[in-house]
Amino acid sequence: MLKGRESKLGSPAWRAAFERKLARQARLAKLTQWRNVSAGEPRFVGGNHGFYLHDGRDQLAWIVAAIDQAKKRVDFEMYIFEPDDVGRAVLDALVRAAKRGALVRLLVDSVGAGNAGPDFFQPLVDAGGHLVEFNPVRPWRLKMSRLGRTQAWQPNQRDHRKLVVCDTTVGFARAASSSHDGTESPPEGPREGEESAIAITGGRNVGDDYMGKPLGKGQWRDCGVILFGPVAVQLGAMFDAMWEHGDGADVTAPALASPPVGTLAVLPLGSQPGFMNLLHWSLSRMAAGVQRELRISCAYFVPTTRWRRALAGVARRSASCKVIIPLHNDVPIVAAASRHLLGGILRAGVEVYRYAAETLHDKTYIYDGAITVLGSSNLDQRSFKLNYELSVIILGEPFAAPIIEWFEADLALSERYTLALWRERPLWEKVVDWFWSLFRGQL
Repeated sequence: MLKGRESKLGSPAWRAAFERKLARQARLAKLTQWRNVSAGEPRFVGGNHGFYLHDGRDQLAWIVAAIDQAKKRVDFEMYIFEPDDVGRAVLDALVRAAKRGALVRLLVDSVGAGNAGPDFFQPLVDAGGHLVEFNPVRPWRLKMSRLGRTQAWQPNQRDHRKLVVCDTTVGFARAASSSHDGTESPPEGPREGEESAIAITGGRNVGDDYMGKPLGKGQWRDCGVILFGPVAVQLGAMFDAMWEHGDGADVTAPALASPPVGTLAVLPLGSQPGFMNLLHWSLSRMAAGVQRELRISCAYFVPTTRWRRALAGVARRSASCKVIIPLHNDVPIVAAASRHLLGGILRAGVEVYRYAAETLHDKTYIYDGAITVLGSSNLDQRSFKLNYELSVIILGEPFAAPIIEWFEADLALSERYTLALWRERPLWEKVVDWFWSLFRGQL
């Protein structure tokens, strides 16, 4: 743990110390990975503007607007891409961008986009866009890659990332900065002038459940973030690394650039399958520094031993450690394994709540009201050992404040799950929970 003036999460001294330790972890991780997909040393990037999106319909509007105003390149990486109304709206925007001459690269996971299939994406290919199916489940769909090296067949390793990166203008970024309050649609503001970049990431997939249905009427509870500035350039470099890793077409992507457009410091952190996971290390490291409060909203909560110890430590030394998980999980076996592991953290004083409204698909972590982490990664071993994940660590109480308000609103829609309730489970449920917990390394 950091001590003295370095102990305050999010402070300049904490940031410098955290970056040094993370850099050492990144160097160690490279030694354990045959094909590393990092895009340089992980670090905080300053000079950004960003805001949180609570409503998925707003995120869809921003995705389409970002694609429609891009002139040079559109990078789109997605786990689930459904062939429904939302999927068609996004695909149509990508096709428009390709037809007007922008380089469009679409990287979709073979499992997540399985409902769509190649025929759904063919209009993009016909328009001149590029498509990669990441880690095809069917081995006959593997292709010969560059330099005669064949793709490895790794069907259990999925690209769970959600990322959109486009070139934009400083005028568009400033229009968003001056007018956006977290609920508005994208600005119609100036799209000419000095170049900038926009990135959209979070936990939402492309589909009606995530971005098409109204809040309270079927939309899954999830998170999204819009980022303008130098960090979007860095996220574009991270997409380049994944495109190369997925054996994407050899195309020269126009360079992205952006001057500072705000004051946010953001650390984009990607992770990949392997023994050492930088995101796991970072999340638990920050938990060890919590003094006041830790808020977690997580769809698939199957914490490792390290994380259960970290949560217990937070509960013992801080005033508040709250975790929101789904009451009705869309993957019942994950819910069972999760229940089996709750006893230890409940005994330590962690407050567990089960969200009883829409399906919870959120992945948000708020440390001492000063550091916000959101992205694609859950607190489970699949995220930390088997998937390619992407999260952003954002410093600052002003950014965290509205997210905390939504967290508190979610608590009001949740049921407290106590140690007494956990102990009172019927015997058959205890046996089922124990059984599925044996497979938590794959969940």
